[in-house]
Amino acid sequence: MAQPHLSVQRAQVLVFFALALPLVLLPIAAYAVDASVTASAYSRLVEVSARAAEEAVQQINVASLRSGAGVSIDVPAATSMVQSFLRSAELAARVVEVSVVGQVLSLVATETVVLPFTLFGAPEVALRATVTARIAPGYERPSSRLPLPARIF
Repeated sequence: MAQPHLSVQRAQVLVFFALALPLVLLPIAAYAVDASVTASAYSRLVEVSARAAEEAVQQINVASLRSGAGVSIDVPAATSMVQSFLRSAELAARVVEVSVVGQVLSLVATETVVLPFTLFGAPEVALRATVTARIAPGYERPSSRLPLPARIF
């Protein structure tokens, strides 16, 4: 009598996995892949946007500097630098806004990512990165990376 009871339990487990695999585990795996693709694309967008903002903030308004008005950012040159930097990074990113207030440049970029699996919601996700960069002439305090003076040796 132990044999029929054991085969019935095995059949129940087989039916459970036959139902649980496509209904629960596969959608969870698809969601994990979609989430990892989205997180990777967002990370790449933020990295490239931050590097573009750092390059753009280095576009100094030479006329303002020569007239003695101080260091300021050349807005048209900075905007052009952001556009060319994002194009060279080969992203499908669009620049939404480049704004300069004083010595701070703010950049907003968006990118649309197509998801490999579309089990939940829309087949694509819109990502938005907001980064800022500041120009700082000279340095505010000595760096620990400066070489040691020769008199120490």
